[in-house]
Formats: sequence, structure tokens, C-alpha cells
Amino acid sequence: MNLQERKSKVRFKVTYGNGTAVDSATVSIKQTRSEFPFGCGMNFHIIDSTDYQNWFASRFKYTTFTNQMKWYSNEPKQGQENYTVADTMVKFAQQNGISIRGHNILWDDPKYQPEWVKNLTSDELRKAAAKRVDSVVSRYAGQLIAWDVMNENLHFSFFEDKLGKNASSRYFKRAYELDPKTTMFLNEFNTIEYSNDEDVDPISYMKKLSVILSNPGNQGILAGIGLEGHFGVGQPNLAYMRSVLDILSSTGLPIWLTEVDVVKEPNQVL
Repeated sequence: MNLQERKSKVRFKVTYGNGTAVDSATVSIKQTRSEFPFGCGMNFHIIDSTDYQNWFASRFKYTTFTNQMKWYSNEPKQGQENYTVADTMVKFAQQNGISIRGHNILWDDPKYQPEWVKNLTSDELRKAAAKRVDSVVSRYAGQLIAWDVMNENLHFSFFEDKLGKNASSRYFKRAYELDPKTTMFLNEFNTIEYSNDEDVDPISYMKKLSVILSNPGNQGILAGIGLEGHFGVGQPNLAYMRSVLDILSSTGLPIWLTEVDVVKEPNQVL
């Protein structure tokens, strides 16, 4: 259902069993569930806090873990994988009917690699990254609604610089092979926030996604557009956002705002 349909007017006709119209009928409507995906980031404190659990489960049906599915959390030391926290959070979400976005398989920002990864040779990195993709995707295959496959790789190019320009495309391909029914997202910031960041404007975004999806073996991928939405002072610029979303919607792919936050204005009272 698109935005226009959600805002359209509805006309009710109330009749008796014989088809005669009911005069001055009173109609009450109660929403029993939300069909528009709305969620919240979830962190590891939810494991030990009943208050946090109750608060979250009573409000949200979608979530992304803040850090617990990231490589530096799952393998802080080479060869020592630990999914204990992530597994526990997945179990809580599943028990409460909360859908999970997988964030993230790999991150192209050099700053956010596990420390032991940063100085690997190209051959070592190729093996380590392949092991990471196979490990995390296989573990949660079929349990998530989305994967952020290669996070922020319009701004950054850690893997491309070391492994070649098609690195992202290859990891999309492998993730799809391991979890073919889950939507694979390209996730990026500033596409809807700032009109002057040409690296990630909607045209650049679509070109990058097209390169990924045109890679041999990637044509059948269930792809999605992830827009982070970190808004600064004086934002959001609604007119710009509308234009970006109009352009990106021409792909026909699902569009998600994945990490929305807004900086507090200097004189704003919350």
C-alpha cells in the first residue's frame, strides 16, 4: 500500500440484514495491528532488563540490533567467533513476534573493521571476509527480513581497495546464495539528508546498486534500498526528501529508512 492509498478517504455504508440503510448509525474503529513497518534499534541491555523487554515488545514489531550482528562484535579476535548475545536477542525478538533486519554482514568503512582485520594482506582479507559472510548469513538464514550486505560502500571502499572493484557485488552474490529468500540491502547515509553529498545522491545510489545487481549471478537477488536518515540541525528538508524518494522509487525496489535520528535543535525543548 502506497502513501496515497494510506491517506485516501473511506466511505462506510451501514445496512440491516435485509439491505435497508441504517439511519444515524454510529461506527467505531479500533486498530488491532499496524501494517506499516515501524521499529526501533535494540541493544544488548534488553537481555537482562525486564522493563526494557516489556517496553520494547509492547511498542515495536521491527528491530535492528545496534551492534550485536556486526563483525567486530561477533569475532573480536581472529578465529574466536561469539554469537551468544546476538542469539539471545534473536530468540527474544522471535518470541515476541518482532521482525529483525540483519545489520550488517560487512562494513566498508576502514574505521569499523575488527582491529585484527585492518592489517591483513589482500589474500588474508579475502579468506577472512569469505568466512565472515558464510558464518553470519548461514547462522541466521531464514530468520531475518533483511540483510545490510555491504554497509556504506558508496562513501567507503575498504574491501574494494584491497580485493577489487567487484568486491561488494561478490558478497551480495554469496549472501544471496546462502539466504535467497531474504531481501539484500545497500545501506547508506546522506542520500536523503544532504543534497550536496554527490557521492550518495539518488543517481549515484542507483548506479551503484545497478552495478551490484548486474554482476553475474546477482540478477535474481531480492534487493532493497536502505537510507539511514541521520538528520542534523535544520533538517529534514522535506522537499528534498520527496524528490529523492520519487527518484529511487522508479527502481520499483522497497525503500526503508533504517537508522533514523534527529539532532536536537539548540533551543528545542523535548
